[in-house]
Parts: sequence; structure tokens; C-alpha cells
Amino acid sequence: MTDRRTEILDAALRVLAEHGMRGLTHRAVDAAAGIAAGSTSYYFRSRSALVTGCVTRLLQLDEAVEVPEVAAAPPAELAHALVAVTVAMATTGRDRTLARYELSLAGAREPDLRAALVASGDVIRRLGAHTLAAAGAADPTAAAAELAALMDGLAFTALVRGPTDAAALAAWVRPPIERALRAWTGG
Repeated sequence: MTDRRTEILDAALRVLAEHGMRGLTHRAVDAAAGIAAGSTSYYFRSRSALVTGCVTRLLQLDEAVEVPEVAAAPPAELAHALVAVTVAMATTGRDRTLARYELSLAGAREPDLRAALVASGDVIRRLGAHTLAAAGAADPTAAAAELAALMDGLAFTALVRGPTDAAALAAWVRPPIERALRAWTGG
């Protein structure tokens, strides 16, 4: 069972994915969550608080993703895991990815939001650096940043232009991910 704040934030992420930042209002979130008018503003007094809550919720969801233990695995298994994550970003996790991109674009103009998004992304990049260090990357921090940017770019392109079929998408993202892994791990 989730608490009311989590339900509201999950609804806010759906609103972001469906209607963008301009559509993110307390009233729209109330409607998406199926709760009484004014409920969202009770938990998140300002739009800024709601947006910050969305960033925090995205990080919670990212940290909860079950990623197979690949730190000591061969590069092929690491590539397989990264391909699966990238495909999920554009398919099953589409709404979350769209919400993140909406927030990221707003963060380009709002320094406080940008700082929150960078801090949130740093958590994920540190996890990636740990995995890449175990896989033999000479500079795991740089490797994690580059791979995250690559995966983001591939997911963005898939959302905008396709492919949308999971199998076709996996076949499309695998070569660049494998090339990047080989470049960083020497595998």
C-alpha cells in the first residue's frame, strides 16, 4: 500500500508525461490521482514543492529498479543489462522517462530544479561507476557519465522517432552500447 504523498507524486509524473510542465497543476494532479480537489495542494503547498517532490519520486523509482548483479559479469552480460534498461526507458518506463525529460528541460531554465536533477542523477551515475569499476573501466566515473548520456540519447531518440517495438529497439541500441563498453573496459 502506498501513502497519499506517493500516490500524488505518481499521478504528477503521469501528468508530466501526458501534458508536460505546462499541464502540471495541482488541479490536474488531483484529477489524475482521482482525489478530492485541493488534496495535492494540502501535501504540496506550491508548484515548486510539487516539482521537487517529482524529482525525489523519480530517484526513488530509479533506485527501486531491480538490476541484475553484473559487476563481475562478462561485458556481454553488462551490455545485456544496459540494453534492457535502455529499452525499458522507452517502453515500459516511457511515462517516467517523459516526465524526467520534461523536468530536465525545465531545469535548463530553473537553477534550483537543475541542481536537484543533477544531484539525483549523480546517485545513479555513482552506482554505474561502481559497476563499471568492477568491469575494468580505467575511469569508471567518466565511463558512467558517458554511458548514461548515451542511454539517455538513445531512449530520447526512440521516444521521438522509434523504433517502438522492444525487440527492434534492443537490436538498435545494442551496437552503440557494446561499442561504448568495449571502449571503456577494453573488453
